[in-house]
Formats: sequence, C-alpha cells, structure tokens
Amino acid sequence: MSIYSIFGKDIHIKEYGCTQEGIAAQLIPPSVNIFVKVTNGCNARCRFCSNAGSAAVGYFDIGKLLSAIEEIKDMGILVNRLNISGGEPSVVPDTVERLLEAMSPHEDIHIHLNTNGLLPESQHLMRHPRWDSISLSLHHYDICILGELYGVPISPDVLQFNGINLKKVNASCNLIRGYIDNTDEVHRMLDFAIDLGLPRIGFVSLMKVNDYCRERYVDFSEMNLEDIPHVYFTKSQNRGVDCKCSNYLYNRDAKLLEIYMRNYMNPRYCESSLVYDGRFLRQGFHSDNIII
Repeated sequence: MSIYSIFGKDIHIKEYGCTQEGIAAQLIPPSVNIFVKVTNGCNARCRFCSNAGSAAVGYFDIGKLLSAIEEIKDMGILVNRLNISGGEPSVVPDTVERLLEAMSPHEDIHIHLNTNGLLPESQHLMRHPRWDSISLSLHHYDICILGELYGVPISPDVLQFNGINLKKVNASCNLIRGYIDNTDEVHRMLDFAIDLGLPRIGFVSLMKVNDYCRERYVDFSEMNLEDIPHVYFTKSQNRGVDCKCSNYLYNRDAKLLEIYMRNYMNPRYCESSLVYDGRFLRQGFHSDNIII
C-alpha cells in the first residue's frame, strides 16, 4: 500500500494487483476508482438496501468532482473508473446527463452505470452512448418475485432493452435466502440471463447491513457452480482476507455467458476506492473520512 496526499489529506493506493491462482501479485501503476452517488433516492424499496425508499436530494456539485479528478490526475494517479450509482441514478436523470456531458474531455476514464432498470428514465439513460459498461440489478428470474424483492410492481417492459447495447450490460444478482440461494436457482438465473441476451452476470452475497441481510445471508460455500452442466471455472483473484472473486463461463446452445462470483469482501476495505456524494469526497463508504 502507498500513501498519497490530495487536498492535504492522505489516501491509500494499492501498489500491487490481485493474486491469481498462486501467481504472486504484480506491481501496478497508482490508480483509483471513484464511486459517484448522484442521489440517495430510489424508486425501489429493497429491504436489503440502506437506501430503501429514500427521497432524492437535488444538490450535486459537478464542479467539485471535476476539480477532484484533475487534482488526482495531477498527482500522477490514474482514474480507472467512474461508477455512477445511488440510490438509483434514474431518479435524477438530469444530474446524470449533466455529469456525462461534463466528463466529455475525460475519454480515458471508464464510466460505468449501476441501475435497477425499472423506470423509463433508466431505460433512456442506458441508451446513452458514453457508458463503457452498465450493471443492471436483477435478483430473480420471475418478474413477480422480482417485484416482491424490490417492493414495487414491475412491468415486463423493463426487460425489453430496446435500443440498448447489450454488449455493455451485465446483470447483478444478490444471493438471498428464500430466493436465489442454491445451485439449482443459480442455474435458472444463468438460463434467464442467456435468454435475455445478456453477456455477463455477477452473483454477490448480501452485506450484513441490517437484520434482513443477516437473516437472508447466503454463503458462497453453499454453492458449487461446477456442478452445473457446461459451467467451467476460468480464474480466481484475491487480496487475502479482504476480498476474493471467481470467474466462470457457461456454454448453452453455443451461447456463452460470463459469470462473476464475489466470494467474500471486507466492507471496510477501501484502498484505491474514493466516494463522491455530490458534496464530499471520501475514501471508502464511511462518513468519518472526508477528503474535501
């Protein structure tokens, strides 16, 4: 770990990449990912989310974010990725559109959208050509059950993807006890993703942020993806006790689906991760470490 100072505050930057299959981690250039919470507001009411039912806040200082990016670059630190998240970004579509326009000079930065895809505004945002990648929250293969998880009714139209470049889209599925919680259910999700035409899907365990998450938590040790026909392990990466992920390929009817599994993650781990919420820049997802 290296320590850099920006705006008079120290931030932690990874010196080495992840360990892969017994291969020692390699030295990497200093870089950060910036998570941009454009709002706490969300149209859904997921019981596993701390933002459930939150109201949208209108204030968002784009200029401050741009200043932070310039300062980071001037320090010789690469900005690998800008993750646009919330809450749900599509409840403040004008803010997202202005942010994308302001990022036009920064063509070297990978810009990623996280969305639940439920609103017409979300579908509109997903069509924007500037996205390098998009994560679509998709926690079940049954629309009615998905609506139960989101706490709102869902129209089948949200999975039409008209005019959306699916090559950029991956589904993100939470493992939740009573829903997607075993190998057979994961297999159904894989087939669902292929039928939708999606190229990638990721599975993650719930962060134990509340009683619902603790009660519904599913450990990856309960899964064995290689028991699913035509699923093949490709690699795993880890940062010791802080995080580990594994990758697989699923081949069905000559269609390939990439699979990502986050085996575990320490929620306090935040090297090379910065968070901007429209007012403050922080390292990590905590409230006590304001940089500016």
